Amino acid sequence: MTLEDLKNHFLNGNQFEKATGISHQNWHNWFNRFGYIPIKSQVLIEKATGGTLKADLKHMKRER
Repeated sequence: MTLEDLKNHFLNGNQFEKATGISHQNWHNWFNRFGYIPIKSQVLIEKATGGTLKADLKHMKRER
């Protein structure tokens, strides 16, 4: 999933935190510091959204 996918689905960090249980600070860091969503977080988000947003394994290389 991309940051754009995340933004389109949740609109803001507070909605994201309520739906996923992942801190909205992570949202802020992904958008403003990293530029991507770490794969482990993507997997959690995929589970929280029932598969609506899909984890994208291409980000695994970036994290190593």
